[in-house]
Amino acid sequence: MLSQRIRVFHAVASRLSYSKAAQELGISQPAVSFHIRGLEEDLGVSLFERVGKQVFLTTAGRLLADDTARMILLEEEAKIALTELKGLDRGVLVVGASATIGIYLIPEILGSFREEHPSVKVNLRLGNKARTLERLRDNEVDFGLVAGPLRETDLMAEPYLDDELIPIVSKTHRFAQPRRVQPAELRSETLLTRERGSGTQHLLEERLFQLGVEPADTMQLGSTEAIKQAVAANLGISVASRYAVRYELAEGRLVTPDIPGLLIRRELLLVHHKDKRLSRAAIAFRHLLHERAGQQREMVELTDKPAANQ
Repeated sequence: MLSQRIRVFHAVASRLSYSKAAQELGISQPAVSFHIRGLEEDLGVSLFERVGKQVFLTTAGRLLADDTARMILLEEEAKIALTELKGLDRGVLVVGASATIGIYLIPEILGSFREEHPSVKVNLRLGNKARTLERLRDNEVDFGLVAGPLRETDLMAEPYLDDELIPIVSKTHRFAQPRRVQPAELRSETLLTRERGSGTQHLLEERLFQLGVEPADTMQLGSTEAIKQAVAANLGISVASRYAVRYELAEGRLVTPDIPGLLIRRELLLVHHKDKRLSRAAIAFRHLLHERAGQQREMVELTDKPAANQ
């Protein structure tokens, strides 16, 4: 639950009036002033300024107002989810997801969602990161699940899972031996990559640029599954989400070599358009997604046992 000071600030910021905020909250105007002063002292900044008889937000106040508006909305939606979750008996849920998330993580959660809410129609639309963000802007999906970072200002994102892109090679590849691989050694390798618009591909390109490495050759493939098969056949090396290769690593079909430069940490995000009012079905899905995130982290820890140093 949000603190009273945040609620008072939100009311004053929305009305730009201490008296109207007091009336809305059912408290006295001196109480409003007391809470605002306390919040300003806690933060060490001025949130409002008076010019004549008019109240205005300061720069710090405007920044906080944007945050508190989102906090108020999220709290309202959480209350709806908790009170109506079990009573959800109709609706439509459309989720867009980038390939890695849509193939290896979300189907299980959507299956559980349908079991809990069999009357809700569920639709999953797969695409790379760029396509998923486009669908959000076109209002084709309620949520998008993509890898960070996210720089778009018209979208709101919240953390879902921490992930790592890890290097993968065939068990017969020279890098599969238990030794540290230097970035310069990558220059003689064939790199298997995803298509343009893929979040994985974008992060890989950034990292190779930082390392000053240009591989001898590249081969572009359209899916993570195709890349895994090609790597297993020793056609080249690649990177993939730890969630996407956990079974292959556990079975020894793929190996993650010791290449520190190609270990890329990223955050998987749940995204929706900032102007979209979420339906009851969407709120219920978000609640379930965060509830299951811990289980998914535990699952990858249990099954991810690289064979390189065994």
